Amino acid sequence: MTFLFFIYKPILLKMKTIPRSPWLFPEEHAEVVQNLFDFGLLKFSNDRNLPLKSGGKTDVYINLRDARNDPKAIKFITELLARPLNHLHPERFVEIPDSVSCFAGPLSIKTGIPYLTIREKAKEGRVAINANVIGSPKQGEKICMIDDVITDGASKIVPYGQCQILGLHNQSLIVLVDRQQGWEKIFSDFGMDMNVWAGMTLHDVRRQLIELGIMQRCNPVTEEKNPLIVALDGKSWDDILPIMDQLRTTGCILKVNDLLFNKGIEELIPDLSVYGRVMADLKGHDIPNTVANTCKHLRDCPPWAVTVHASGGEEMVKAAVETLKGTNTKVLPVTVLTSIDKTTCEEVYTRRPMEEVLTLAAIGNRAGAHGFVCSPEEVGELSKLYPGKEFVTPGIRSGDNEKQDQNRTGTPKGAKESGATKLVMGRQILSAKDPVAEVMRILTEELEIVF
Repeated sequence: MTFLFFIYKPILLKMKTIPRSPWLFPEEHAEVVQNLFDFGLLKFSNDRNLPLKSGGKTDVYINLRDARNDPKAIKFITELLARPLNHLHPERFVEIPDSVSCFAGPLSIKTGIPYLTIREKAKEGRVAINANVIGSPKQGEKICMIDDVITDGASKIVPYGQCQILGLHNQSLIVLVDRQQGWEKIFSDFGMDMNVWAGMTLHDVRRQLIELGIMQRCNPVTEEKNPLIVALDGKSWDDILPIMDQLRTTGCILKVNDLLFNKGIEELIPDLSVYGRVMADLKGHDIPNTVANTCKHLRDCPPWAVTVHASGGEEMVKAAVETLKGTNTKVLPVTVLTSIDKTTCEEVYTRRPMEEVLTLAAIGNRAGAHGFVCSPEEVGELSKLYPGKEFVTPGIRSGDNEKQDQNRTGTPKGAKESGATKLVMGRQILSAKDPVAEVMRILTEELEIVF
């Protein structure tokens, strides 16, 4: 790979990012995924033990080369790939064997576009100037490449460089699925001026597998036993996607706040629900009508829970409860934030934390709330007063972790023994070398949960 970089570097252009919508409509995803599964071109495993060419493991593996076993599969994929090709209308398309070689001929016939084959390695014994190229392109031709999926992009370096040597330009790469595994960095590092146009993402595929009932999001027993809520605050969708991908089968609840405002409630919650139950940490705090209007946006995509500030008053909390009646969403009033210490609490509320928490919990209870958000220091008292409610405790970290921006904190074991039903943890899990291993360690070693 390094050798190729030094060969191609002088003739490569600076990478440009050209945003482009997927060439498949969201309404088509279910049909495409169902057909991929029915044709045997898609495999899945919640054990994440399916091998990738790059050497990693995955839970979803797409292998279009197996379409050779069924002419109907070849026809189906050919018709799909013809759509973006006809839209771009290149003078020639380039197939990157061997994943799509069975579609090249049918694609050329269907679209009327000639094609070029580029092997990663030259065929042994073949005598030619470009022994890894089959076809006779003209210099300056506008071309695009086709492949089944793109992962980290490394397999595209050789064909891209070969096209540059042949004097072909205006390159795009058409793929059925973008696995979202870092190809942008490879392309940038190697100066590859090539836009990727995908029909759908791996996230789209995974979502359809779960919504179609082909694959389980997580074992229901595991979800029921896992009390951990992972805080995903302050991160973008691209940041959290690989983490959620790993955590999906652990059964953790996913807590989001600022990302809801950035990506939008109706878009984000269904996407998040692919990877776990969702806690919409909106912390609603306004007049009752405004809070009700906000909660209306949750009715079409009800999360596991939504938060409001109990200090907004009984009528405000009740407005949230009434708006979400008929859904499974729990309304959880926030009492006193875990970042607030005794001095600040007395300044803001004129009461000490425990007194104020009890006052605010009483307001929430009268409004019909399903539980409360409180620190580990108050959960013991609340759980005695309101048995059967949900008690969510932020500020949870193992004993050797710093408090950071929290003041009233506790350990997983201590909070659970005091009556907490759900434990919010963030940086300890997200910054772990292996987030899944850290979750399982907390569950089995500290909380002594048996799966």
